[in-house]
Amino acid sequence: MIFDDIAMIAADTSRSRVYIQSLVRNNLLPNYVLVLGNKANTTLPGQINNSDFKNNNDDMDLNLESWSEANNNLLEPIQMTLKSSSIEYQELETSNIHDSAVLKSINDRFESTFIYSGYGGVILRKELFLTGKKFLHVHGGYLPDYKGSTTNYYSLINDNSIGASSLFLDEKIDSGPLLLRKKFQPPKDRAQIDHIYDSAARAKVLVETLQYYNNAGEFQCKGDLDKGETYYIIHPVLKHIAILSNN
Repeated sequence: MIFDDIAMIAADTSRSRVYIQSLVRNNLLPNYVLVLGNKANTTLPGQINNSDFKNNNDDMDLNLESWSEANNNLLEPIQMTLKSSSIEYQELETSNIHDSAVLKSINDRFESTFIYSGYGGVILRKELFLTGKKFLHVHGGYLPDYKGSTTNYYSLINDNSIGASSLFLDEKIDSGPLLLRKKFQPPKDRAQIDHIYDSAARAKVLVETLQYYNNAGEFQCKGDLDKGETYYIIHPVLKHIAILSNN
């Protein structure tokens, strides 16, 4: 089915590729997708270097219900998936979500809610919220306990779990309002968290959020996320510990 009132903003990152493929697989299609470009000579945060990455499903937890959205082709550009699924999309030659062309495209659309999956490390500014649209985001962490960056490595160390939470963005970091959150057991291959399992956990929460919306006819907000701990990009040594640990 196509959600007439839901659009998407997507950079061609591993997360966006997983999102689009998962939404297609579950027949939960956005009405329109705005694709942010990359004019740089290097990969931007969240992107895969296709020449170095190979899909290998041999040791993946594909049969576990919790990882039902992990079976994707991360080497397939989102434009290819959008074309094959007949989803309307527009490409802009900018990676900047706050570019005037992006703001105009958002303002010109009639959809009220935009799923946001841009390049990593960006905080949405006031001018985006002045468009009057809602921006639905899935955070890679269990909110409000784990706000900020690379939080799933901290949660692996602290309580041996991975989390994902859907929320409507505001100008603060991961402050809500919250829609849905889930915890996931660690995958067998923790070295694949960045591109495969973090994206798959977020995709599953996104799918369930949209399924609830489809059944209820509205998003149910569960309050703002004022409390909780904010984390910053994890130190490589701590990240290595999180990958190697098996509590």
